[in-house]
Amino acid sequence: MNNLLKGLAFIATVTMTAQVGIASDMPDGAKIFSKKCKMCHAIGKKKVGPAVSAMNSDAEALRSAITNGQKRMPKFGHKLSGEEIDALVVFIQAQKI
Repeated sequence: MNNLLKGLAFIATVTMTAQVGIASDMPDGAKIFSKKCKMCHAIGKKKVGPAVSAMNSDAEALRSAITNGQKRMPKFGHKLSGEEIDALVVFIQAQKI
């Protein structure tokens, strides 16, 4: 039941985000990931940094790690806009299904 609720909440979030993304021309999280993150993170396996599938899925935790850095990961808050960081968070969460 808990997994069903999580799945439904995720689908609702993605649907709402997709609609907002269309309306606001939200940056492409996949492209940003490929350009800024792929050298250290893979979707399903550990590279220099943890695999995306093993990352915390909490939006605020992801946003904080991307913005402020974490352990060996550098800060991206001065390199990426808030919208780009939000797009990365959505992309990372979508990979965890």
